Amino acid sequence: MPKIVDRAQYRQELLSKCFNLFAQQGYGSVTMRQIAQEIGVSTGTLYHYFPSKESLFEQLVEYISCQDTDEQNLAEIRQMPTLQARIETMFAVITRQEEYLMHQTLMLVDFCRYQGREEINCHQYFSPVAERYEQAILDCLGLEDEVLARAIATFIEGVIIRRLYLGDRIDITEQAQMLGQMVVAYLEK
Repeated sequence: MPKIVDRAQYRQELLSKCFNLFAQQGYGSVTMRQIAQEIGVSTGTLYHYFPSKESLFEQLVEYISCQDTDEQNLAEIRQMPTLQARIETMFAVITRQEEYLMHQTLMLVDFCRYQGREEINCHQYFSPVAERYEQAILDCLGLEDEVLARAIATFIEGVIIRRLYLGDRIDITEQAQMLGQMVVAYLEK
């Protein structure tokens, strides 16, 4: 009797195995053959699930954004009693996941570098992903202002990038406190 494969689950398994390869080597340096070899499948199997490296990468980003914004990952933030405490807890979570988030950031930057700005603007590859993160910020912090959520996401990404090249000179706790104060002041106006 042939083996029954849950295609969606198997696709997710393949995607989860690809993250480290893209994070370590970058989008432009990896071929589908290398990906297949690294994750232990045939090139044909990989192409069966993903028609191109670009498609695989886009689905990987979609997959990790769903994982990152999963209810279980956000529960710790939601349970805090004040906005300031929720923001500080959000940054505590970011601190615990900092290495992963740095790899994710570098991976996205590398992909965008190979696509070019015009291509990114035309296709809006990551708009749904960005919206998912922004909605998670709204939900976790108990906010309704989408522009504010976008600003908070931008602030978080800026902190991650600055820590990449400045290291511990950028104090995450200090940044969390500052962001909390700015958001509270903005909402009180």
